[in-house]
Amino acid sequence: MKNITVSRIVLSMMLAAGVAGAGIAAAPQSVLAAEAKPTVSPAVGKPLQEAQKLLTAGDAKGAVAKAQEAVGLAKTPYEQLVANQILANAALKAGDMAGAVKGLEVMIASPQLPADQKTSLRKTVIQIYYQAKNYPKTIEAANAYLKENPGDSEIPVLVAQSYYLQNDFKKASESLRQVVKSADAAGRPVKEDTLQLLMSADYQLKNDDGVKQTLEMMVARYPKPQYMRDFVAMNEKALRSGTPSTKTTLDIYVIKYNAGLLQKPEDYTGLAELAIQDGLPGLAKKVMEKGATDGVLGKEGKDREARMLNMAATQADTDLKNIAKGESEATKAKTGEALIKYGEAYWSYGQYDKAIAATQAGIAKGVTDKDDAQLRLGIAYLAAGQRPKALEAWKAITPGTVAAQLASMWKLQKASA
Repeated sequence: MKNITVSRIVLSMMLAAGVAGAGIAAAPQSVLAAEAKPTVSPAVGKPLQEAQKLLTAGDAKGAVAKAQEAVGLAKTPYEQLVANQILANAALKAGDMAGAVKGLEVMIASPQLPADQKTSLRKTVIQIYYQAKNYPKTIEAANAYLKENPGDSEIPVLVAQSYYLQNDFKKASESLRQVVKSADAAGRPVKEDTLQLLMSADYQLKNDDGVKQTLEMMVARYPKPQYMRDFVAMNEKALRSGTPSTKTTLDIYVIKYNAGLLQKPEDYTGLAELAIQDGLPGLAKKVMEKGATDGVLGKEGKDREARMLNMAATQADTDLKNIAKGESEATKAKTGEALIKYGEAYWSYGQYDKAIAATQAGIAKGVTDKDDAQLRLGIAYLAAGQRPKALEAWKAITPGTVAAQLASMWKLQKASA
């Protein structure tokens, strides 16, 4: 989490306050209403001029003392405004956050200062409170500011950070989710560190669902391998806690393979073994060949791996010779279960159009597990480069099911294996 640096754009006008040698100074026109042209008396101008010289020399504390002297001598609203300008800037440079805020608050209350500059100064006050680690005052000042400036996109993040730094993770999470919601509604990007903070807040709350939701957003918006790895790992943990079927275990392997997350030889061989058991030798052959090409396979277990590749290749050759005939027989069945399997087989061989057609036909005939069939249809569409149709297929899956969890991981993939 990055601290937000106090903006000095508004405060820079303090350095430009020209205090003339005769003791009469015209304030910068940006500070005043266009029609106003007040001046500073010699009594106030002298310590202000000395404060300016001390600031230029790097003596911020000395400048604070001279600016305070000028504030005590100021008689008119304009003199108060100019004197507190110099005081606030000197105090800020001296590290006196309380003194800087005090000077800024006088400026904000001044009738001499235009409304738009008051808004900027209010924002600066909030940032100063935050840098001073006065988080309760940050939140208080920010909430008051946001009532008048609800469209601000930076201050709500400071509020959330302030809650987080006080270990109020619940309010931090709630605030950050509102930040994301508002940004999405306005079409603004959400910063990566904002999502990281949200994920951290939910982690502190042991809110696994919240962490998973945020990870999903991070993968979609900032597609880094680590985010995808963590997202898949969280889903895998949830699926394995329910004693997953062999098919679900295979699905998890395929998702990891597709996302480039397989790293060890046993990852590749484990996937290939399950694929052969599930009647998908084409997938097993492709995975083993990829593992060899990437240099993961072919080392200590190369003899066993070679046998497995040979088995997968032999079965795949036989399968391909009979797949069309088998599909034709499946069309005569009363249900679509067999067609779904043939659709998956076509997918494993890269014949995506046939995979889509067979799966659609199977769903039309009727299947026991329609959610799983919709999952397969979406995977085939994704592989065919038809992402919108894939997303549409996955929308039909019942929320909270195993198929829905698997689909949530597939949605973040660029293409299917």
